[in-house]
Amino acid sequence: MLTQANKVRALYFLVFSCTASWLPIFADHLKTQGLTGIEISLVLSTTPVMMLLIQPWYGALADKIGIRKCLIASTLFAALSFLLFLLQGEFLFLIGATIAMSVFYNALQPLLDSVTLGLVQEQPNLNYGSLRLAGAAGWASTGIIVGYFITSINTSVIFIASSLSLFLAFFISLSLNDFRVDSNSIAPEKQNLQAVLKNKMLLYLLTAVLLVSIGATTIWNFYSIYMKEIGASPTWVGYGLSFQGLCELPLFFLSAVIINRLGIKTTLLVTLAATTLRLFLYSWVNNPQWAIAIELLHGISWSLFWVVCVESVNSLVPQQWRATGQSVLYAVYFGAGQIAGNFWTGWLYDQQISIGRIFMLNGILVAVVAALCAVFIRLGNQPNSVS
Repeated sequence: MLTQANKVRALYFLVFSCTASWLPIFADHLKTQGLTGIEISLVLSTTPVMMLLIQPWYGALADKIGIRKCLIASTLFAALSFLLFLLQGEFLFLIGATIAMSVFYNALQPLLDSVTLGLVQEQPNLNYGSLRLAGAAGWASTGIIVGYFITSINTSVIFIASSLSLFLAFFISLSLNDFRVDSNSIAPEKQNLQAVLKNKMLLYLLTAVLLVSIGATTIWNFYSIYMKEIGASPTWVGYGLSFQGLCELPLFFLSAVIINRLGIKTTLLVTLAATTLRLFLYSWVNNPQWAIAIELLHGISWSLFWVVCVESVNSLVPQQWRATGQSVLYAVYFGAGQIAGNFWTGWLYDQQISIGRIFMLNGILVAVVAALCAVFIRLGNQPNSVS
C-alpha cells in the first residue's frame, strides 16, 4: 500500500509528465496548424489568462471545501479536456479548447503544492523539495519518449500523453488524504485574498516573480521553435527537455540544505543570476548540442528558484490561507507573467527577431530584477520558511 508521501510523489510525477508532454511543444504544434506569431501568442496566453482570473478564487475554494476534492475534479476534467485538441479546428476552436483545458489544468500544481505543504507539516522528516523532485523525474522521463513519438507520428501525440498521465493521477488522488484547517477559521474567499495581499514583502516578492516570469516564458513556450532555429530535430528537442528534468533532480533534493546554508534571500539572488546567464548563453550558441549543455543551469535557475518562491510565500501567509497563497503565486508566475511574456515574444517574433535574440533581451530584464531584489527584498529564514 502506498504511503501518503509516495502518493504525492506519484502525483507530481504524473502531473509533470503531462506538462512536459504538451507545454514545450504547444507553440510548435500551433505553428504547424498555420497560426501566425500573434495568433500563437493569443492561444498560449489563454492558459495564463485563466490562471490569473480563476486560480486565486479556486485556491480560496479549496481552502474552504477541501483540497483533495478540488484535486480529484481537476485531474479528471483536465484529462478529458486535453482530448479536445485531437479534433480538427481553427484558431477560435483552439482558443475554446485551451480555455476548457486551462480551467482545470491550472489548478493541479498549486493544489498539489498545498497538499505537500500540509503533509510536510504533519511529517517534519519530509520537506517540499524532496517530494517535488518526483515532478522533475516525470519531466525528464517524458521528454525523450514524447520527442520520439512526435518524430514517428506528429505533434498531436502530446495531447494523448497528457490525457493518459492525468487519468492515472485522478485514480491516485481518490485515495489521498485531505489537508485542511477547521472551517470556522476560514474567511470568505474575498477576505482571504485581501488579507494575503496586504503583506508588503509578499507584494515585493510577487512583483519580482512577475518580471522573472516575463523573461522566462520564452524558455517554457518557445523552446521547441528556438531549438529548430539552430538545427535541432524533434528528437533533439526531446533530449533537451529530458535533460532539463534530470538537472532539476539534485536541486530539488538538496534545496532545503542549500537554503538553510545560504539563506533564502541569497539563494534567490543566486537563482536569478543563473537565469540571467542561461538566457544570455541561449542567445550566443548556434548548435543543438551546446544548447542542451546550457540546461545544466536549469536546476538552479528554475528548481531552486521555485522552491524559494513556494517556501517564501508559505512563510508569509497564515496556515489557513495556504492554498490561497500558493494560488496567488501561480497566478502571478503562470498567469500574469506568462501573458505578458507570450505577447512580448510573439510580437518580437513577428518582427523577424529570432528566439535567440529575444533570449538576450530577456536576460537583460532578469539582470535588472536581480539588482532590484538585492536592494528591496528582505527574506530571512523565518521559523516556517524552509520545511
